[in-house]
Amino acid sequence: SIVSPLAGTTTDPVSKPIEINGLGACVFIDTAGYDDSGNLGEMRVTRTKEALNRCDIAIFVIPDTISEIQTAEAVRWYQLVHERCPQTILAINHFNGRSNPEIHLPPALTPQVEIDIANNIGKETLLQKLGFIRNRISEDTTIVTHLVTPGDTVMLVMPQDIQAPAGRLILPQVQTIRELLDYGCTVVSTTTENLPNALNSLSSPPKLIVTDSQAFQTVFKQKPASSPLTSFSVLMARYKGDIQQFIDGTRAFSRLTSTSKVLIAEACTHAPLAEDIGREKIPAMIHKFIDPGIKFDIVSGYDWVENLEQYDLVIHCGACMFNRTQVLNRLKTLKEKNIPVTNYGIAIAYFTRILDKIVY
Repeated sequence: SIVSPLAGTTTDPVSKPIEINGLGACVFIDTAGYDDSGNLGEMRVTRTKEALNRCDIAIFVIPDTISEIQTAEAVRWYQLVHERCPQTILAINHFNGRSNPEIHLPPALTPQVEIDIANNIGKETLLQKLGFIRNRISEDTTIVTHLVTPGDTVMLVMPQDIQAPAGRLILPQVQTIRELLDYGCTVVSTTTENLPNALNSLSSPPKLIVTDSQAFQTVFKQKPASSPLTSFSVLMARYKGDIQQFIDGTRAFSRLTSTSKVLIAEACTHAPLAEDIGREKIPAMIHKFIDPGIKFDIVSGYDWVENLEQYDLVIHCGACMFNRTQVLNRLKTLKEKNIPVTNYGIAIAYFTRILDKIVY
């Protein structure tokens, strides 16, 4: 990173993916901070606030040379950061070991870690705290293992159609497989076309079947009665967000009219292909089963809409490219504005009339 003692050197959040022992795969975001002024400064501070919406953990750094005015501003910002990202570590940075004996910090800025970056002091302590928080976060939620027990056989039905990326599986599929293997389950993977052969190859029905939401109806008709069914998108809805809020959001379908507007929210910025689920299939379902006059807007990636009040419903993707923090912050905003929201998989289960027959 290009660094400088001059304020304003970092103009935009700078992201760096990195694998760290004890933490796993991480993305570090270096923001422009909060001590900036002027028109451009205000824009940089806004970008800092936006970055907070997608952080699982925040490291709030203050120097050991800080004035009374700067301290008051630091307290205000620390409280803002902690509100948006409860897992916040407060670190005081000593410059070349020259701690300031005159510094008097209020109780709100009691540092949890003291570091001297120039002399590589305190780094291991900081990493240990990050690892502890990361492990605590990962223990709180699971993707699929809450539905099975070790030793169970789980079948994954994964269509390899035009929307499937060449040469690889999509992230929710990979994450589901890894979690099941770590849990001691046997994973059987197949496509929709080979589902009958895959079922016949087993001595007993699978304990759970997970499919792509677009194949819900096909798989539901062929699955054994004793095998519960869910989808990757539904599992992501629970893993990344509030599953009950997504289910409650389906009630809005009955209130949509020809003058309604619906926002389709995609987490990734993929190049849409024919029969795209968010841009074509779900709008087509709504036009067919509700009203052909309903209007749709699309938003993708980190982009979000300021005037959300114009929408009668938001339909979010599985958010495999977002972390849980960012999804929950979006859901919190929608709940505060009383705007219903649902998820791709939940919406498809609703229109195929099996929402009450799937597990999550």
